[in-house]
Amino acid sequence: MDTRIEIGDKLDLEKIETRLSANPNKEPAVYTSQVLDEAESGNMYVAMPIKEGKVIALSVGEEFYATFYTKTGLMRCKVAVAGRFKKNALFFMELEQKTVLQKMQRREYFRFECRTQIEYRPLGEEEQRMVLSGEAYIADEEQALWKTAVMLDLSGGGIHFVAGVQEDREKLMQVRFPIVYKEKAEVVYCYARLLRAYKNQNNSTIYDHHIKFWHMDQGQREKIIRYIFDEQRKNRSKQLGNS
Repeated sequence: MDTRIEIGDKLDLEKIETRLSANPNKEPAVYTSQVLDEAESGNMYVAMPIKEGKVIALSVGEEFYATFYTKTGLMRCKVAVAGRFKKNALFFMELEQKTVLQKMQRREYFRFECRTQIEYRPLGEEEQRMVLSGEAYIADEEQALWKTAVMLDLSGGGIHFVAGVQEDREKLMQVRFPIVYKEKAEVVYCYARLLRAYKNQNNSTIYDHHIKFWHMDQGQREKIIRYIFDEQRKNRSKQLGNS
C-alpha cells in the first residue's frame, strides 16, 4: 500500500465502464468506502460500500478509479477488486493498485450525490453579451425570473440537475444554491454554461441538465469543495455507525 495512504482515509470508487454497449450519457457509478488495513500482499483492505443502508457487493475483477482523501490532498489511481471478505459483522474487500498513485489535477472533481432544490435563470441576450465581454452587470433581483430545479450531484466543476423544461445547450445561466461552510448556511451565486440537456430516462416529464461553472472565483470553488468533503465525511460516519 502506498505510504501516502493511511488507515482511516476515505476513498471514492468510480466504476470503469468497458462494455461497448455503455450509455455515454449515463454518469458512472461512484461508491464511498474507507481504508481499513494493509494486506500482507501489499494490497489494501477497504470497507464494502454501503448505499441506502445496503451493502453493495462489488465483483472480484471489477476495475475502478479510486480517489483517496489523504492528508496531503486528493490522490487518484486505478484499482481492481482482488477479493471480498466478511469478518464478524464487517464486510470488506481487497483492492489491488493497478496504476501509480498521482495527485489529482485541479480539473478533476468528485461528484457529490444529493437531492437539493436550487434555482437558476438563463441569461438574456444582452446580459449574456455583457457577461461574456467582462462588463459589469447587476441583475435586478425583483425582476429576475428564477426557475426551480433539483440538484442531483455537485462538484467543484459544476452541477447535474433536473428541471421541468429543457434549456438551450451552450446557454449561460446564473445559478444559486445553498451550502454550509464552517457551520454557517449561505447561498452560492455563480454563472455556468449548459453542456448538455436531455429527457430523463426514468421520467419523461423532466430533463437532465449538466452545467459547468463559468469563470468561478477559486476561493468560491474551494468553498464548494470543502462543503462536499464535509458532507461526505458526515455521510460516511453515519454509514459506518449503522453497519
